[in-house]
Amino acid sequence: MRVLLIGGSGQTGRLVIDEALERGHKITALLRDPSALPAKEGLTIVKGTPLEPSNIESAFNAVQGDIPTAVIVTLSSPQEKGTRVMTNSHKNLIAAMERHGVSKITTLSSFGVGSSYPNITVLMRFAISKTSLKHPFEDHNQVDETLKKSGVKFVLFRAARLTLANKAPVQFCGDDGKGLGVFAGLGGISRASVAACMVDAVEKSTWDRSTPVITN
Repeated sequence: MRVLLIGGSGQTGRLVIDEALERGHKITALLRDPSALPAKEGLTIVKGTPLEPSNIESAFNAVQGDIPTAVIVTLSSPQEKGTRVMTNSHKNLIAAMERHGVSKITTLSSFGVGSSYPNITVLMRFAISKTSLKHPFEDHNQVDETLKKSGVKFVLFRAARLTLANKAPVQFCGDDGKGLGVFAGLGGISRASVAACMVDAVEKSTWDRSTPVITN
């Protein structure tokens, strides 16, 4: 399949590209700076931003006769008041998906978003409510609501602390992460493991319209 990737120049996005290409998929990556990624067979790079609907449209039509059949989002949200980078990008993506008949989107979210908030550590809850970290979490919470109100098949992976460790078996802890206990997610999950989960999610229907907390 062909996958449209948003956030491909980031650490996790690069691993998603490698994982998908290794499995025989093709990637179209929408990037502000196309020079940020090296050329690879099976990778098509389009200059632009998901905040601009016309750029998303260009990405969907970049390869004649080969419209992406799924979308993967590994964007991060700035720690700035009022930022809605993730929310606005998803609204634009959903509109484009509906135009092109694309039903599947998988997004990297965070443990602490939505119903998982009560199950993170007290220290993390303090940081989300009292520091600039609250701004990206507000953005991610709005993405959560936006996707649930849409008609698309979404998967929001609420990842525990991201690490640079090797790919490892993944523990799926439900939408709220209750099974992780008091020090939930402190061990974290490797970005390589997350990348594999995200490609799995566009290949399978296992987690459709769910928001699983994941850790190693």
